[in-house]
Amino acid sequence: MKYNPQKYFSLLLIIAPILFFVFYVWQYTINVPFLDDSLYYTKCLVDVEKSNSAVDSFWIFMKQHTITEHRTPISKFTAWLIYKFTGKFDYVILAHLGNLALFGMLFLFWRFFKKHGWSLLYFTPIPFLIFQMQTYENQFWTICNWTYYPIGLLQMVVLYFLSYQKRNNLLYAIITAILVTFTFSNGMFVFLPVGLLLIYQKRYKALGLFIIVGIACVALYFSNYKPSPIAPHEFSLTHLLGGFVLMLGAYVDVQGLHKFSAVTSSIFGMIILSLMTWGGITLLKDYFESEEIPNKNTENKDFQFIISSMIVLCMSAGAVAYSRYSGEFGFEEMFVSRYRFISVTLLCLAYSFVLLLIKKDSIKRLILTFFLPITAFLYIYSYYYIHEYNVNFREKLVAATYNFKHHNSWVLYPFDNDWTYQVDVENVAAIKMGIYQLPTLPFTAFQEAINKDSVQNVRNLPLTLEENKDRFVLKNETLNVENPLIVEQNVVLKSKRNTYLLPLKRQRNKSRRDYLFHQNYFWKGFETDILKNTFIPDEYTIGLLKIQDGKYNIQYSNLKLKL
Repeated sequence: MKYNPQKYFSLLLIIAPILFFVFYVWQYTINVPFLDDSLYYTKCLVDVEKSNSAVDSFWIFMKQHTITEHRTPISKFTAWLIYKFTGKFDYVILAHLGNLALFGMLFLFWRFFKKHGWSLLYFTPIPFLIFQMQTYENQFWTICNWTYYPIGLLQMVVLYFLSYQKRNNLLYAIITAILVTFTFSNGMFVFLPVGLLLIYQKRYKALGLFIIVGIACVALYFSNYKPSPIAPHEFSLTHLLGGFVLMLGAYVDVQGLHKFSAVTSSIFGMIILSLMTWGGITLLKDYFESEEIPNKNTENKDFQFIISSMIVLCMSAGAVAYSRYSGEFGFEEMFVSRYRFISVTLLCLAYSFVLLLIKKDSIKRLILTFFLPITAFLYIYSYYYIHEYNVNFREKLVAATYNFKHHNSWVLYPFDNDWTYQVDVENVAAIKMGIYQLPTLPFTAFQEAINKDSVQNVRNLPLTLEENKDRFVLKNETLNVENPLIVEQNVVLKSKRNTYLLPLKRQRNKSRRDYLFHQNYFWKGFETDILKNTFIPDEYTIGLLKIQDGKYNIQYSNLKLKL
């Protein structure tokens, strides 16, 4: 076989970002529910185990979320299967299964590229896009993991089946459309582009069948439906359009420079809309000029798939813009990580569309020369920029595990509201019933000793305490913070009766030079928020816990905090 260095170089560029993603997510995913996870999954499993019939179990899986209107029976049923097959429900397994949607997306684009016989090198930007860390919340927060990834994939799979007509594809499309409807509320948007696609293909019998399926799905979804109790915001067409365009271009947000990003993201959003309009006009022209069904040639089918996929993703972007843009954070809400996958997928489609339009190999290579370095750079930069958030995200859950062990509360949210109470009660019930088990963590071997430890070794530690409206902020500017996978560090709140752990809020190194040449990712010091109305009222001494090489050490400061 002839040696082809370009082929092996291309394979390296395809495999490397995928392997690093798997390695990274595997390290930082933890078996602890975050925010709504408990009320999505833990409560569902507790209720199902208490149910008396299959019908009761079905409606428990179908039950709406307590805060929003979403019905997510597919992910809840998957959680139940994990529990039944392993004996314990594990959020890590659920997260990894959700991430498989990324591999499904990769395979879908791979099939598209393979159909055209394009050089393997042209495919290399796709894994850099799909497996980058800008959508970091989706990798670990299982609600997001099982919503934004699967609906994007499954909607495109439906449209792929219908665009490329083969035996049984209609049946597969119907089954997938049903699944995506009950994966997340935005999933039902797929029925509109499906209708447009079938009208374009003049497949009226299939259209009638899909209308029946769509009506049945929507009727079941809204059966005994209760609107979200969250107060609706004031509608603004300007906000809707502005947020919509920003959502389309969120991938090119220059992270940390959101005001500048509003310009760059808007420009890319307009490019997406222009490409979609161009493709739509091309399809309409073929439709009206062709006497037969205008889907006989491969290029026309490709246009159908790409444009219909863009339409359904734009509908999801519009829904997010409508519900989120007018919120507290304004346009910056469009850059929240869990929504970025819409923009990432649109960019994959836009890139494929451009390659489809361009016939000359020389211009294709020019596009790749421009596109590959940008996607590779943003892939690497997203890990550098987001790593701080991932570590702090994980450490919140690590400290929460200790607190739950000793207080039956995660101590992540103020306790003076009904939502926090429900979260804690459902997790206590799941642990008692053997459905869920707290994970083993670095402090597990010492947690009883830490809890019973008396305040000693009091020192004048370099800590400052500031009081704000709803919290105290504990600060330090000199402590060397380490990677928590190597050295676990926590703040300790200690009274005569109670002990709590709080995470250090680590900060990214302010000196990129120091980071590059000395591998010091974290800057010296930390901040820790101590929320009021969260801990059992008492007077607490503040300490620092360090666990390394199988040993633990606590040093207490002379600071006192009355909560």
